[in-house]
Amino acid sequence: MGVLLKAENVTKRFAGLTAVDSVNLVINQGEIIGLIGPNGAGKTTFFNSITGFYTADEGKVEFDGQDITGLTTYQNCKAGMARTFQIVQPFGNLTALENVMVGAFNRVNSYAEAEKIAKEMIDFVGMTDKTYDIVADLNIGDQRKLEMARALATKPKLLLLDEVMAGLTPTEIEGVIELVKKVRKAGTTILMIEHIMAALMTLSDRVAVLDHGKKIAEGTPTEITSNENVIESYLGKAYKKEQ
Repeated sequence: MGVLLKAENVTKRFAGLTAVDSVNLVINQGEIIGLIGPNGAGKTTFFNSITGFYTADEGKVEFDGQDITGLTTYQNCKAGMARTFQIVQPFGNLTALENVMVGAFNRVNSYAEAEKIAKEMIDFVGMTDKTYDIVADLNIGDQRKLEMARALATKPKLLLLDEVMAGLTPTEIEGVIELVKKVRKAGTTILMIEHIMAALMTLSDRVAVLDHGKKIAEGTPTEITSNENVIESYLGKAYKKEQ
């Protein structure tokens, strides 16, 4: 199991505020890595800094053996990195099929090929019956699954999920948990930000914790949930009592 992504001392500042502070993270092929921390800890900024949405002020990012520091989002997508967003970003006036075809065009040039891939990914996430629905009419749970389908249509080696379970019902959360497992089983490595701890701890092989831009802990879910620094800064004493 080789290294897929290696972030070394990744730092991002905004007008003097250090949002991500010298964060190191290694992700091996086939893993699910959880990224947690309080609101404002720098989790999404770290996502943005390794995917090329932002350019890191310091540090280095290697992906699949190549230095991708400073590359654009579309270059990183071509290399095999895709993501979802904390606030879903669909093309609301298009159908589900057309939305996912946008991702498929990252890999193919013909309409027929893009349509074929899109239909496969819509079926993969369990939305075959919504293929031709206008996305603006879909509920938030379906929009989140659709965004995963669009990202998967780019054929990623690494999928970054930013709070993909936010705003979902318990039943919908269970569905997404099974979908994430299915994505990993199909061969895609996953880095996920999530505030629903029961789900994240169930899915993750390892968990990294950010607080005020710094990585304060990393380990197995068991190690993280018993780490006093993590309990103090994020999980809280009540979480420890529940375990």
